[in-house]
Amino acid sequence: MKYPAVRKYGDIDSESFESYYARWPEAFSAIPRPIVEDWIYRHWRDFSNHWADLEPHNWSYERKIFSNVEILKIDHIATWIRELDAEGVEYVSNAPRSKSRMAQFILANGTFPVPILVARNAGHVTHPRSAKEPMKEPLQLIEGHCRLACLRGMINSNHHNLGVEHDVWVATLP
Repeated sequence: MKYPAVRKYGDIDSESFESYYARWPEAFSAIPRPIVEDWIYRHWRDFSNHWADLEPHNWSYERKIFSNVEILKIDHIATWIRELDAEGVEYVSNAPRSKSRMAQFILANGTFPVPILVARNAGHVTHPRSAKEPMKEPLQLIEGHCRLACLRGMINSNHHNLGVEHDVWVATLP
C-alpha cells in the first residue's frame, strides 16, 4: 500500500489537511496525526521522494521533552548542522529570517510551535538524501530544519527568551 498523495500539492487550492487525513489508511495509523500533518502533508514532495521508501508506518514514535543540551545533540548528515547554525544566527540577529511567523513564535516563546521529528540511534539506516551516508547517532533530524535552526540560534546566543524544555517527536527505525 502506498501513502496517499496530497491532492494538488503546492497549488493555491491544495487539499486541506482534514480532507487528506480523512483518506489516511488505517494501515498507517502508527504514525501520530501531528506527524502526518507537519511532515507528510506539509512536505509531501520531499516525503514521497525521499522518505516513503523507509516505511515510516513501521517506525515507533514517542513524544519527549528535551533540554537545551539534548537539542544540541541533534545532528544531520554532511554539513547541514553547520548550515543550520549559520541560519540560527540570522534568526536571532534581526535579519530577514527573524521576521517569519515561525521565527516570531520561537523567539517570543523560546520553543517550537510544534515538535520537530528526530530519529534515535538510526545509524544502521542510510539517510535518503545522502550519497550512502548513514543517519547520525544518537539523534538525526528528520523534520523541522528551520525550527531547529532558530532554536539552536537561541541556545548558542543564550537568548533572553530561551525556554528550558522542548517537545520533540523521537522515532525508532527498525
